[in-house]
Amino acid sequence: MEGIWNSVEELTTSGFAARTIIVGVMLFIAGRFLPHRSGGQYAGFDFTFFWMMGGLIAAPLFDPKINFTNTIIAAVTIFLTHYIISYISIRSRAFERVVYGKAETLISKGQIQKGNMLKSLFPIEMLLAQLRELDVSNIAEVDTATLETGGRVSVLKKGDYAPVTPKDMNIPVVEGGLPIVLINDGKIIDKNLMHLGYDQKWLKDELSKYGVNDIKSVYLATIDGIGQIYYSTM
Repeated sequence: MEGIWNSVEELTTSGFAARTIIVGVMLFIAGRFLPHRSGGQYAGFDFTFFWMMGGLIAAPLFDPKINFTNTIIAAVTIFLTHYIISYISIRSRAFERVVYGKAETLISKGQIQKGNMLKSLFPIEMLLAQLRELDVSNIAEVDTATLETGGRVSVLKKGDYAPVTPKDMNIPVVEGGLPIVLINDGKIIDKNLMHLGYDQKWLKDELSKYGVNDIKSVYLATIDGIGQIYYSTM
């Protein structure tokens, strides 16, 4: 056990396996308690944290002379620092602007803001590429484009190019709601049926209308807010 935590000249197979397991657990814990953000919403300090943690935690696997105890202490310190910075950012708008920066307007009222482009070091080709990803083929369609703090561009189209909505066409819309699972892997979810006021007989009768007579053959069956049933057999 001493070779696992302290520096040694050469790791045994069991020592390497033990360190690998500990590293995996540490990475799982770090990932489990990271702020829940999508990839494009991470700030620069988030990526610095990932880079430092990855290199730091994996180092004892490749160099047995590295003291694993010191590695764990350093990893915990970096993790707590990252957590505290994220927490203070939520509590303080001023601190949040220091950590994340602020969004920059790249296009305003259809006009490219050259000063903000230079300030953000954002070349025109990258702007055009981002617009294409947002299904904007012509920059003339754009009223406002903003470079968000996560590095992505958000776009507000001009009124003439905005997509038509059912409200614009005075078309009534039925609120479907989220689908509820009735069958999962051939097993009926009784509590969901009871919540909806149905029973197994009703479900079997409904599925029989689609030619499904064996519940165990159904991989997934759901029902949406308007009573539409979806099913997929195995």
